[in-house]
Amino acid sequence: MIALPPELGASLWASRIEFAVATVHATGAALVELRGRIAGVEAAGGQLKTSADLAAEGFVLGMLEGAFPGERILAEEQFERAGQHWPPSTEYWTVDALDGTRSFVEGYPGFCVQLAYVHAGQPVVAAIAEPVTRVVYAGAVHAGAWRLDEHGAARLSASALSTLASGTRFVDSTHPSEVVGDVYKRIGGRFVECGSVGLKACRVVEGTADVYAKKFTYKLWDVAPCEVLLREVGAVLTTWEGEPITYNAGRTHFPSLLAAGGSVHAAMLAALRGG
Repeated sequence: MIALPPELGASLWASRIEFAVATVHATGAALVELRGRIAGVEAAGGQLKTSADLAAEGFVLGMLEGAFPGERILAEEQFERAGQHWPPSTEYWTVDALDGTRSFVEGYPGFCVQLAYVHAGQPVVAAIAEPVTRVVYAGAVHAGAWRLDEHGAARLSASALSTLASGTRFVDSTHPSEVVGDVYKRIGGRFVECGSVGLKACRVVEGTADVYAKKFTYKLWDVAPCEVLLREVGAVLTTWEGEPITYNAGRTHFPSLLAAGGSVHAAMLAALRGG
């Protein structure tokens, strides 16, 4: 059983964060039980998909529709399979019930379950379960970002690093390459290995990594939860052009991602631009 710290329990969003934490934790436990029994198949775009992706999402959607009937939901599998346009929306849930499917299939710990609630066009509630460690990263606007497990809760804070320097920790599933790799080599960076998008961002949130920079196509359900957590520890999430992620414009896909503490983010943004 995972309990909320008083700060989250007293939040304006307490009922939603309590639901999100319980749901991602339960879904993660079920995924752990399924590991090794389900094979993956390559889907369009080179992504690995399994029946577990659909089953996990179905469970989360059922829970959401029971607890918050009629509320809008942007869920990865449901959206991608339908192939429909997502209209501009200001109030909705994002669901990524299995982020890091390749890690799930190949036996690595780097997969997660993610939920976020968007209000007035901004994510305000987040829960990211790391099933192998039985940890949930959770947060709500103005209530902090937290690492929760059966033993209690710890408030998180990002690295105190003030600029790019020797030893700056870059998190990714493979060593940095291309322009990020150039910066990494030039400053003498360190590599932190991690699987899913959500967990990579959590490494920045908890201060065990300093920079997550990647050029790839990511979606709102990949980043809405970590946007809440990053904001709550004073870190910043943008594209490589320095543009914020928009959650109320009907756009679901973005081409690049940069997450880091405020001053490190500014320095990395300049480096990516050739500064």
